[in-house]
Amino acid sequence: MKPFVMPILLAAALPAADSRIVPAMNAFTTAAYKQLAGGDANLILSPFNIATALSMALVGARGQTAAEIQSVLRLHYDSTYDAALASLLADLDKAANNDGNQLLTANGLWVQKGFAILPAFENTLANNYHAPLTPLDFVAAPEAARSQINRWTEEQTKEKIKDLFPAGSLNAQTRLVLTSAIYFYGKWQDPFLTSRTLPAPFTLPSGAAAQADFMNQTSHFGYAETPSAQILEMRYAGSGIAFDVLLPKLVTGLPDLEKSLTPENLTGWLGHVATQNVQVSLPKFRAESQFSIRKALSAMGMPAAFTDKADFSGIDPKGGLAISEVFHKAFVDVSEQGTEAAAATGIAVHATAMRMPEQAIVFRADHPFLFLIRDARTGVVLFIGRLMNP
Repeated sequence: MKPFVMPILLAAALPAADSRIVPAMNAFTTAAYKQLAGGDANLILSPFNIATALSMALVGARGQTAAEIQSVLRLHYDSTYDAALASLLADLDKAANNDGNQLLTANGLWVQKGFAILPAFENTLANNYHAPLTPLDFVAAPEAARSQINRWTEEQTKEKIKDLFPAGSLNAQTRLVLTSAIYFYGKWQDPFLTSRTLPAPFTLPSGAAAQADFMNQTSHFGYAETPSAQILEMRYAGSGIAFDVLLPKLVTGLPDLEKSLTPENLTGWLGHVATQNVQVSLPKFRAESQFSIRKALSAMGMPAAFTDKADFSGIDPKGGLAISEVFHKAFVDVSEQGTEAAAATGIAVHATAMRMPEQAIVFRADHPFLFLIRDARTGVVLFIGRLMNP
């Protein structure tokens, strides 16, 4: 059998014909978050990046394997999908790179030297995913190949994502690796003054308190409420990208909020956001997460891709390829000036075989909350996470 790797990304205003992508991406986002959100640690991931990587694998999948990947990604794959996703990425790139903001996306195709893949697969990845083929020698020098792929990932994420593939994860059975990376730096439309950042307690899931540095300002932000949560939306200058905080009204309310997280609810909640005068207290924080998501993806509905029944005959018609592992790492840093975030996904395939209201609304995020980085024009989510302990 044979190995490969991949990751994912998000987008902006799409032609009506391609409007299927954003709902599919956001449905995958909520499902992936729920699958990976066990425990009580901080969490950050880019389901969009994971979906992009899986989309690259889908190009070469056939039969039951392709059907299962489509089901997990909540989409119907046809001959127009890859170009539509490419258009989404190009539009997002055009909208987000201005006013000091930066959005970088990159994909890679790494193939064992001498291993022949179908031209149609190679051409689709090159033309729509901008992932040119790079030959490597996994058989004779797997660690050198791993180091080269990891170094590429570091470069594409401004050194934020290191060691995507851990030692020993690629070997002589590896035939193909797909990689995808995303990096975002956004400057707040309304930055916080560092002089107003003050220490204050943040209530942990256990009920204990931890000291955190809270950024403070009163200004006009997007705001909405549900019966159980406050929603704050802060924009990045001139980019169309937004940072949304979903803060439970109850200190212990995050688990119930997570249970209610569906694409329909998310769309409804964010659809009620309107500009209001809000007194914001938000902790500065930095979070990193890393996952092996093979088991999660299998549980979500694509087990065949990881077995000797996998069908990637769109890559190699002789068969004998299966996904050996899927790795994802993500990073976020929220400060007075803005937000820096990055993520990467790798799939290894082996051989098988301005009006002022009378009173400002108070939004004090001093207990666990959910957060998103998304394209406010289309609603597509780039990153999702939670803060349990700043």
